[in-house]
Amino acid sequence: MSTATAAYDGIRPGTAAKHAFFSAVVWLCIGASFGFFTSLRIAWPDLLNGKEVMGPLASAFAFGRVRPMHITLVIFGWISMAFVAAMYYMTPALCNCRLWSEKLGLWNIWLWNVGLVVAAISLLVGANSGREYQELIWPVDIYVLVFILGFAAVNTFNTVLQRRTQGMYITIWFFLGALVMIWMTYFIGAIPDLFPVTGLNEAYMVWWHAHNVLGLWITPVSAAIAYYVIPKVTGNVLYSHKVGHLHFWTIVAFYSTPGAHHLMGAPLPEWMKSFASVSGVMILIPALAFITNMVLTVQGKWQMFSDNVSIQFALTGTLMAVPLNFQGAFQQTRAINWYIHGTHWIVAHAHFALLGFSTFIEIGATYYAIAKLFQRKIYSQSLATTHYWLTTVGFIGFWTTLTLAGLIQASGKVYNTTFIDVVYATHPYMVGRSLFGLTIVLGQWIFLYNLYKTATAGEPVTEKNPPATVYYT
Repeated sequence: MSTATAAYDGIRPGTAAKHAFFSAVVWLCIGASFGFFTSLRIAWPDLLNGKEVMGPLASAFAFGRVRPMHITLVIFGWISMAFVAAMYYMTPALCNCRLWSEKLGLWNIWLWNVGLVVAAISLLVGANSGREYQELIWPVDIYVLVFILGFAAVNTFNTVLQRRTQGMYITIWFFLGALVMIWMTYFIGAIPDLFPVTGLNEAYMVWWHAHNVLGLWITPVSAAIAYYVIPKVTGNVLYSHKVGHLHFWTIVAFYSTPGAHHLMGAPLPEWMKSFASVSGVMILIPALAFITNMVLTVQGKWQMFSDNVSIQFALTGTLMAVPLNFQGAFQQTRAINWYIHGTHWIVAHAHFALLGFSTFIEIGATYYAIAKLFQRKIYSQSLATTHYWLTTVGFIGFWTTLTLAGLIQASGKVYNTTFIDVVYATHPYMVGRSLFGLTIVLGQWIFLYNLYKTATAGEPVTEKNPPATVYYT
């Protein structure tokens, strides 16, 4: 963003994006820390247990309350807020115009922060809907829909409508499509709060919603961010817009249909389960289109991976999409699902998507955008490198221990091993999960510190004769 750019409506362009990026990283640190706490409760269930240790906080910090808060803060505090931060930064850049309303953007972010505090308190006091990825009670869930996702959609769509460019880059396609799809997905997940839907119907709606928070929100927006960051940092033109469009339309076609694979053992119609399995395997089409497009875009610039932290994170997240999508596709088939269903394997896979794929790409975008918005160099490249390796090694160890624990649980299920024996067998892996989780958490607090120092003490970068009509870069 040019320092010569005049303020708009009393607020300098980029202000909403700055607030969104920093708020998102704060929630990442808090959400990850609570995730580490839940892992301790799994490894050592009696740790900090009982009123004689925790006092009046004993019930508030029970596993059944902290774990939903961890999930909510990570998905809606970190991932979703970082998505909107990217939208507020990248949409004006790609449309060569200002954000439609910086004021609305600031209201959006601060109402979002207030809503997350309310959501966290409500979960800690036990106000929980009991629905996966949709634990917020009414009317907190409606607050999320209107003041968080609604404001973001209005601002982004209106920014695109006032664009000064012809056509729309593939990133904008994904932003707009995902904003529509998350409204649809989240509303369906909230319907049981508004109407008397119970039993198997509620179960299917819950898991369709849970699956598509990932499939129609987290996956496409993460890809949209990669489509911007990787060509921008490397200086290479996107390999193929046509492949990007194939990626977009096949996500819409195939990712929106599964859901029943989460309920293979339930008395759902068999055709619905088969349909979910087949369409689940078909998600390999958009996945391979995305990965191919990104890898071919980077050709000739792979050396940047060793010295550019934005590329390190964004490209690592992109490459992690390869095992993520192959694992996700085939674990939806009946032949595999019956074996690993209900085990730590599923938990490992979920973290692969949210942490290994999405979070890595978002962190890369955050490093890039913060440096550009504040027109400063990253405060410490050594801290950024430390952050990368702590997060990468921590995640790989975390995912591996959980996956192995899941296979042990699956074999125990097949051979009718007693539950307590399975618990004993998986305990070392739960300890490993906590240790690797601590590594990840430490990395995120280093991340926050590095960004804060970048904004306040980073070496300034000034452009000679900045173009007057370019508001972001």
